[in-house]
Amino acid sequence: MSEILDKSSNPNGKRHRMQFVRLTRFEQTDTTVVGTRKGLTRGMRWSSFLSVGLVGTGVYLWLPSGLPRISVYALITAACVVTFACVSKHRSLANRPTWFFLLMGLVAWGLGDLITAVYLLGDTTVPMVSPADAAYLLGHAAFIVGVLLIHDDNGHRVLRLEDALEGSIVATGVGLAAWIFVVGSRPDISLGFDAFSEYWPVVVYTTADGFVVSLLVILLLSKRARTLPFTMTAAGFVTFAVSAWINFLAVERFEFRDTSVVSAGWLIGYILLTAATLYPPQKLWTVPDEKPRRVVERTRLAGLSAGILLSPVVMGIELVRGVPVSEWGWVVFGSSVLAVVLVAARMACFLAALRRQAEALSIAAVSDPVTGLANRRHLEELLDRSLADAGACGVVVFVVDVDRFAQINETFGYPVGDRVLREIGQRLSAAAASDSVVGRLGGDQFVVSLAADRLVVSTSVAADHFRSAVSETMFVRDINVALDATVGVVESSKLAVVDAEALLQHAHVALTFAKHGHERSSLYSPAMDSDRHDQMRLLGELETAIRERQLRVFFQPCMDLKTGRISGVEALLRWQHPREGLISPWSFLPDAERSGLLPSITAYVLDDALECCSTLRRNRSDFRVSVNLSVRNLLDATLVENVATALQSHRVPASAVQFEVTETTAMTDPRRSVDSLVALRDLGVSLAIDDYGTGYSSLAYLRSLPVQTLKIDKSFVTAMNSQPTNASIVRSTIDLGRSLGMTVVAEGVEDAKTLDRLRALGCDGAQGFHIGHPVPEEELEASIERIECLVGAGRPSPESHPSRPSSSASHGAKAVGSAANRN
Repeated sequence: MSEILDKSSNPNGKRHRMQFVRLTRFEQTDTTVVGTRKGLTRGMRWSSFLSVGLVGTGVYLWLPSGLPRISVYALITAACVVTFACVSKHRSLANRPTWFFLLMGLVAWGLGDLITAVYLLGDTTVPMVSPADAAYLLGHAAFIVGVLLIHDDNGHRVLRLEDALEGSIVATGVGLAAWIFVVGSRPDISLGFDAFSEYWPVVVYTTADGFVVSLLVILLLSKRARTLPFTMTAAGFVTFAVSAWINFLAVERFEFRDTSVVSAGWLIGYILLTAATLYPPQKLWTVPDEKPRRVVERTRLAGLSAGILLSPVVMGIELVRGVPVSEWGWVVFGSSVLAVVLVAARMACFLAALRRQAEALSIAAVSDPVTGLANRRHLEELLDRSLADAGACGVVVFVVDVDRFAQINETFGYPVGDRVLREIGQRLSAAAASDSVVGRLGGDQFVVSLAADRLVVSTSVAADHFRSAVSETMFVRDINVALDATVGVVESSKLAVVDAEALLQHAHVALTFAKHGHERSSLYSPAMDSDRHDQMRLLGELETAIRERQLRVFFQPCMDLKTGRISGVEALLRWQHPREGLISPWSFLPDAERSGLLPSITAYVLDDALECCSTLRRNRSDFRVSVNLSVRNLLDATLVENVATALQSHRVPASAVQFEVTETTAMTDPRRSVDSLVALRDLGVSLAIDDYGTGYSSLAYLRSLPVQTLKIDKSFVTAMNSQPTNASIVRSTIDLGRSLGMTVVAEGVEDAKTLDRLRALGCDGAQGFHIGHPVPEEELEASIERIECLVGAGRPSPESHPSRPSSSASHGAKAVGSAANRN
């Protein structure tokens, strides 16, 4: 083999490898063909046996009466029994009892036929009741048990007690009809108790046949079991029943003789049953889980009604015929009583089923279908009840929102997501007190409520407790899924008037505030509602503000610490509201991002910023402007194209524009964010990390991001003279930026001492109120000249301008990105 596969040792190795591959393919193809032929052979065995059996039945009818015909009958019967026994033991475990009892039925009937053949070979009339009836009775019993034990492919029994009762009702009517119209049709027979003791086989056999056939019809109709092997099984039993009726009606004086047509019918029944066993097992007894059609239910009801009405119909016919009531009255009365009892039992089953369905519907109405916990409707009922029971102490409601749950559905699919939700529901139930209310609002949100006097810790500690329950290690397909949660909390005792609906609403408001503030939990306060109302109102007016240019872009200078000159500005957005005055972007940008208005606002800011930059570059050729971007901007596929178009429209070089992103923004979706940043860098613009130190702050992400500038967050710069730790962070960041070849800019410079210390540490740039406040475009050039004059005189100080915005409106108000990034 090594010589064949090693080309270096065999100059003809390639040819040998090709021959080897062809040989392997031939062997695989040959194996596939053989397997296919075997499958076809197995699939054709039933049809071959059926064909041979029907031919044998024809030969039986063609042969003369006596030993030849009896021999063929015995041969076919023996072949059916042996074949059935050999094949049925290989069937599925669930239906093995069914096949066993069907085999026992065939064996018993074959034994009865053998006893009957002995009578016929001796030219002796077979009496109405003979030893063969013991075998036939055993056969009927075995067939009935076998049919009742039928299972579907999932291992579930397909016939219920209700089906057996309906079959019994129909069989009772069939037995009554056989007694009246078969036995009673003989003028020499009086239908008394003596007649029944002599002619009971007529009633018993037809009743048993009717019971089995009715069960199979129920399966064929209601259960939709319409596979070919099942149809052959049903046809076999129908053939038995029809042959019995022909035998009882056609044979004079009920003496069994060599009636070839009847015997041929029983042979065909044996052959059909055996052919069903030879059918491929994977297609056997399949009962699809489908709802029965209305016409099927009507057919089933009609058959059941016919069985119930047979007793009064027989009574009417006998009365019309003038037959004395003494002959048939006891039979009709007995069958009527039996039918009433069976109908009553069937109605009891029906009512029990209705009760079970009503209970299931009641549970479904108040339970979540995935987790089994209380659903939203039931939660409100339970919360109202808890409020009434708690009294003045009130209740505490926690709304637990599972973070990043959508990723589980997207990665593993909804069935796995449902299992995760069930696990979370169980964890929260275990983490809560025994008398707590636990439910699922919908999606990935759960509710836990308990009486305030049962809470032995603070609400924040309890919220962390539920968060920990969610974030415990969970493996999904051998992957450790890192789950976390955000919790909104509300205390009913701190509210004036409240009900369950209001509690859930307030808890959800607290949850939203926690998410916006990147907090893990938040306790509701009434101020949150007013804020939300204001935000909703402003969001409704924002589109008009964009269209009517109520949004204004302010510019805050950034100083080059080496030259003392203003090297650029940062564009900051505000809303000049016609009624409320100047509004901070924190009040509208987060909702604008969620509503889809952010791209329009970004284009608005970029257009004004580039226009300002173009104007100032006429006298300051190296001047540049910075614009903030949010995560939504970075994920916008049209961002780079829109920036290129704006640069061309305002005739501003790409090098004069800097885009700022926060660490959190860049790492929300690292792959797509980095792709957008690389595309912007390739366009020629520069990139900066804003608020450095408040996010990931790792060398790994700095290495992956194509940035040229680090802007130290103001929280470190403002307190660097009073807190040594902050001073160390600022110093190490400046050293890090220098070693990476980056420009370092400090934000939040509010006094001269801080500015001097930054210059001494080698910081490249600075920005803050001490240098200059944000001003509108028309005031910017004068503000820059004033700052540079003060620096030239050695007196840098905060600007003193009558129109400057208040500190609360300007402090940290980024144009687009920062406010939205907190979302």
